Amino acid sequence: MLPCRVPAGSPAIAGEPTAARNLTIGVGRDFYDGPDSRAYLHGSTNTWEALTYLGPSLEAVPWLAKGWRSSDGCRVWTFTLRQGVKFHDGTPLTADDVVASVRRIAESPKYDATANFRHLAKVEAAGNEVIFHLKRPAPDFPNQVAYYASPIFKAECFDEQGRIKKFISTGPYKPETVLPGREIVLSRVDDHWLGKPRFEKVVFKFIPDAQTRLMALQAGEIQAVADVGGILPEQVPDLEDWPGVVLKKQEVATTHYALLNCANAPLNTAVARCWLAAVIDPPKLVQALVPDSGVAAKDPYARIARRWAFGLVQPGPGEKPPATGRELTILLHGGTLQRWPYLDMAQLIQERLSRQGLASQIRIEEPGSYYQSIREGRFDIALQPNTLMTGDPDFFYAYYLAPEAPASSGWQNMEAFALIEKGRVETDPAMRLEDYLRLEEIFSSEMPLIPLYHEISIYAHRDTVPGFYMDHNFRPDLGAARLWEKK
Repeated sequence: MLPCRVPAGSPAIAGEPTAARNLTIGVGRDFYDGPDSRAYLHGSTNTWEALTYLGPSLEAVPWLAKGWRSSDGCRVWTFTLRQGVKFHDGTPLTADDVVASVRRIAESPKYDATANFRHLAKVEAAGNEVIFHLKRPAPDFPNQVAYYASPIFKAECFDEQGRIKKFISTGPYKPETVLPGREIVLSRVDDHWLGKPRFEKVVFKFIPDAQTRLMALQAGEIQAVADVGGILPEQVPDLEDWPGVVLKKQEVATTHYALLNCANAPLNTAVARCWLAAVIDPPKLVQALVPDSGVAAKDPYARIARRWAFGLVQPGPGEKPPATGRELTILLHGGTLQRWPYLDMAQLIQERLSRQGLASQIRIEEPGSYYQSIREGRFDIALQPNTLMTGDPDFFYAYYLAPEAPASSGWQNMEAFALIEKGRVETDPAMRLEDYLRLEEIFSSEMPLIPLYHEISIYAHRDTVPGFYMDHNFRPDLGAARLWEKK
């Protein structure tokens, strides 16, 4: 494959960076998203930054914005930018650049697939401030613009269609060479606003096979494996006592689910879905397959979102559904199988269904076909992860359960739909807490999908890079300082 030249105005490097001053990280997925994406490169590359980030409890903390305030009943939000932030080309970050980046995302469903800006009326620059005017109240708007929702680039980086034609952002590293499906080579930005980064160069090497990733780390060919699902639970014994390797764990904002086809028999009733949840028995599934990397889910989304974690998910009374005369389909995304033990999970579910007299088949599909099958309802149970990218419950409910949800699988509950709509705009914190508490109660009694476990991500690094750290958003800390500052 020919090199893909990053649109950054600098040539691709020649040769490999020297090991002593550089870091190579092995990952199980390609961190190249391309010019027709929100950010071109995955956020873990540390090449771009956003207005806010999510702290350890998934609360918004300052990033490019040093603070914010709301007015007009949370319909107007004003973000004050940091002074002294520079783009990769040395020019200063301006409010106009932020406005251009936000408009690009907000005006295209392709870039705002999770509809974080669905109620944006306008965004404008005022000196060193960026002002968002919303059509409806948004009580957690600083969370809604966190991380992937607002990657900021220099205004000139976009073409007329919104594609990224140049990569000029503000992160502590900038891209030199991207080889899609192989590796991304980054160089340090010495005058980054947080200070000089630790490594001169960082390489993210795409190693899709889990065993090959492990062997590369053991051999010292790479210095770290750091991404959600980068190390499988069954690989832990091979790393615990390996000379020169430091094994670590980090609970992340990712939860694993069994999606259910609520529109078709046999899972079109609450009692059947609750029965299935009891048959799958997430605590026993975790103990059997992911004891070192999972916590059985008692919330429908990441429990580290502590403000919204009520711990109420427990299937209500269930009833075995009548036979349908066909095998149930357990659907798997082929791209997940080298990052999580989904095939083992599917086989365990299949075996438990068989004990109950229900036959099932496991079908593995590639990404396009998998998501098409989900949309068209050609499945009964599907396994997939989801990360609470805004730390706000609406991110989960709007994606999976609301009537217009892109991943809706046919669940119907008018009380829940009304609460989802109300929770989005409720500005009284106590009332909003009550709304989401009631939603979780309904979720538990109806089980429209089954949260299996919250991810405790396993990662590892060579002892030659002491202090290496991956956070709760599975983002390696490659800069000179961390971001956990209070607003």
